[in-house]
Amino acid sequence: MDRVIQKKRWSKKRLLTIGIVAGIVALIALSFYFTSGNSKLNVDTERITISEVIKGPYKDAIPVNGIVLPVTSIYLDATEGGRVEYKYVEDGAMMTKGQPILKLSNTNLQLSLVNQETSVYNLLTQMQISRNASQQNTVNKLNQMTDVESQLTEAERLYKLNKSLYEQKAIGLQEFKTSENNYNYLLRKKQLTRQILEQDSLSTKQQLQQASQSYSGSQNALNVMRKKVGDLIVRAPIDGQLTSLDAEVGQTKREGDRLGQIDVLSGFKV
Repeated sequence: MDRVIQKKRWSKKRLLTIGIVAGIVALIALSFYFTSGNSKLNVDTERITISEVIKGPYKDAIPVNGIVLPVTSIYLDATEGGRVEYKYVEDGAMMTKGQPILKLSNTNLQLSLVNQETSVYNLLTQMQISRNASQQNTVNKLNQMTDVESQLTEAERLYKLNKSLYEQKAIGLQEFKTSENNYNYLLRKKQLTRQILEQDSLSTKQQLQQASQSYSGSQNALNVMRKKVGDLIVRAPIDGQLTSLDAEVGQTKREGDRLGQIDVLSGFKV
């Protein structure tokens, strides 16, 4: 025959659960107690600074690491390539604008300058010879013109005289026609000589202009070549301190290679 078993009210499982909850509550209470206003910190009075509270901009300083550089730096690049022949100054020198820094040598460039100078000299000599020849040719043409005008004047006088004599039956037709033909011939010769003189003058003017333009172009090319040779001496573009000089005697530098830089010491930046 079955019988009713009474269930225990306080089992071990329930007691364990109640114990865990009570422990958690105790820990929370202790934590609150130790972190509440009842805690205190002892500070020396000498370390306490009291100031008036005012309203103003917030200022703070943060230490940072950086490199101090000049505000302006001009890089020195080789305008023309060549071998370093001489150094006028060393790295760190204070420079003034236009002061030489180093000298490069370029045999091909210097030889080209000599050839260009010779070409310009020959062209100038040839132009002077052509000008003298043109002037002499003009003088000869003017002398021819003078001779023709003199002959024409005499032929005109004789023609008019013979015409009058022929009308008076003093001379024959043959003699009159001879003087008339000679007069007309010299008249046409004068016109032709004038045309030739004008054409020669125009042609001479054009030739001299072309020669002058050719000489001017060669002179400009010579000036450019001289500047190239002059650029073999590297100079300071501005006042400042020479830094990062990268050039040694005997070293070969190509066009565009970095040689150093000039730092302007009027201001700095981080």
